[in-house]
Amino acid sequence: MLFTKYLKFSVFIIPLTLLLIIGFNRLIDPYALYGGPTIEGINANKPAFSSHLRLSKAAAIRQQKPHAIVLGTSRGEYGIDPEHPGWKESPVYNLSLSSANLYEAFRYLQHAQAIQPLQQVVLMLDFFMFNPVKNPNEADFTEELLATSFEGKPQKNDLTDQLATLASLDAITASIETVIRQHKMDGSLYLANGMQEPTLNALNISKSGGHHKAFLSNEKGYFNSHYDQFSFKTKQRDSWRIYRKLLLLAQQQGIDLTIVISPSHARQFETIAAKGIWETFEQWKRQLVVLNESVAAEQGKRPFALWDFSGYNHYTTEAVPPLGDTKAQMQWYWESSHYKKELGDLVLDRMFNYKHPDRIIDKDFGVQLTSKNIETHLQKIRNDRQRWRASNPEDVEEVEKLKRLSTM
Repeated sequence: MLFTKYLKFSVFIIPLTLLLIIGFNRLIDPYALYGGPTIEGINANKPAFSSHLRLSKAAAIRQQKPHAIVLGTSRGEYGIDPEHPGWKESPVYNLSLSSANLYEAFRYLQHAQAIQPLQQVVLMLDFFMFNPVKNPNEADFTEELLATSFEGKPQKNDLTDQLATLASLDAITASIETVIRQHKMDGSLYLANGMQEPTLNALNISKSGGHHKAFLSNEKGYFNSHYDQFSFKTKQRDSWRIYRKLLLLAQQQGIDLTIVISPSHARQFETIAAKGIWETFEQWKRQLVVLNESVAAEQGKRPFALWDFSGYNHYTTEAVPPLGDTKAQMQWYWESSHYKKELGDLVLDRMFNYKHPDRIIDKDFGVQLTSKNIETHLQKIRNDRQRWRASNPEDVEEVEKLKRLSTM
């Protein structure tokens, strides 16, 4: 008799508990998978969004169905604003992914195109994206999250998958953490348009020792990781093959694609040189041009606009505050890799030929690359680099110290 009562109680309480868990996770929505409701002080701040970035942004594309997107790495997340008035289409979503490689960028382009045919795409390219040796897919990347396979065949995400997410231990932990951390300024904050919110990053720079210390830490990471064993392909993956497929998809689907080399700080490019891969960096730019033009010719269409904002100019050579200065705020950069929205706005102004009444852009910021000007452009950067090195020996010494330390 007692066992029968216990069994009846279990049959009732277990499903009820499960329903309560699912309801709680659905309300809190820690990964922003279901599109609201958003309640200040309860679930508006979603710290788990960044730790499940590829899941969350794949879901955001399904919800928002943007007509235009930004693709790239965290540099694009920090700097390229979907709300910039120069966009031809709307809505715009920043689909850049922290530490993304080229394969991930291509797969998320396929995903967005399958959900809602795209009219406009800005592809923010970074050199390290093309090194599959040191930039494999991130742990939170899952092929099954996306609307199509690599071959372009539809993939179905059914209700069972959603219920599994809502009922998971990971989700309940993330939901509780979301409620607890509503008023804590830590982790990463993302806006609804997919861009990183800058307030927290400014606080983190100050707390961690200031811009100069952030520069040194960032350059050390790139020297020892992203730029190490640099190769455009491995046995499993060829970055140039993926780049070609990306160009071909955009040409065939009639997407207005703009390709952009990010304007990282001059010290980032010195890090590339210190690693001994400057010639590889130049060859990368040449090949970007070659494939852009050859794929266009195959399709009987015009090449996409390919802009280079790297190099040595008024913006990319901004002076770094002294070591130990935790209060100074740089105008254009967080550290040598990531530029601020203020510089990203100038990039978009130039690309979109948008005239903002309060912004004036230096004429040497941004060059549209073709097979006719690539060699002249590369030579100019070499000359500009030598002048910058002569004028900034302390910066050069700090970056080159990475090379000496690596051989000790």
